[in-house]
Amino acid sequence: MIDVRVPLIVFISAFSASIAAETLQLSNAWVRAMPPGQKMTAAYFQVRNPSASAITIKGVSSSAGMASLHETRLEGGRSTMQPVNTLTIEAEGVIELEPGGLHIMLMGLQSTPAEGDTVPVCLQTNEGESCTDAQVRRAAPEAKSKHDHH
Repeated sequence: MIDVRVPLIVFISAFSASIAAETLQLSNAWVRAMPPGQKMTAAYFQVRNPSASAITIKGVSSSAGMASLHETRLEGGRSTMQPVNTLTIEAEGVIELEPGGLHIMLMGLQSTPAEGDTVPVCLQTNEGESCTDAQVRRAAPEAKSKHDHH
């Protein structure tokens, strides 16, 4: 009888490694600090898809409260927020979740996170889940601000 355990273990290990390589890379994560008692804020970060195929974000979550992917849009001279149900990141693509654009709304917070705290945020995709800890800050990190030239 042939022992299939070793080839099977090698196959499972290789398959697991290829799945791990397909997950999104999240960086520069931060959450806007709010005054005490506020039950809502937003999370921002860079999302990189290192894989050779598109990955679709199908949902977001946080243990801090309810989470929802939103986009701020300028319509008729007014700024509005629209929920985003799915978001596809092209192969080897990068998107920015940033103030005034795509972001994750954190609502119904159990407690108001203080500056310096971290808030866990996860993206659910067609390839699995990618998570990061976002640092609570009063303002966008200086290096990421688009308005440094003003």
